[in-house]
Amino acid sequence: MWGRGPKADLALAFFLADRDPLWAVVALFYGVHHLLIALSLERAPGPFTPRKYSEALSLFRQAGLAKGVRKAYEKLLELSWQARYEPLTREEGRELWREALEAYKALREALGGTGGPGA
Repeated sequence: MWGRGPKADLALAFFLADRDPLWAVVALFYGVHHLLIALSLERAPGPFTPRKYSEALSLFRQAGLAKGVRKAYEKLLELSWQARYEPLTREEGRELWREALEAYKALREALGGTGGPGA
């Protein structure tokens, strides 16, 4: 239904979790980002390709995705930027990964349990 992109991104995130938790956070965000865009495009009234994160959030609202989904998305975006651009230690990366998993869990619950590994 969502193609290979989101599932591959999510699988990569979980593969990287022990090896490189910072990049796992980034991959998890992009998996969620692509998954929510695909899901929203299925529900949206007309074709639209977001070119900015703000446009993606607008698309999510138009598609009727729950506020909890959008909040978890924003949290994962924040964590992915932190993982990518802040000079963090490996242990700090592990903590960021734990936070990202909590946001991902909240997102999956808001979606009714759909969305990737363990769904």
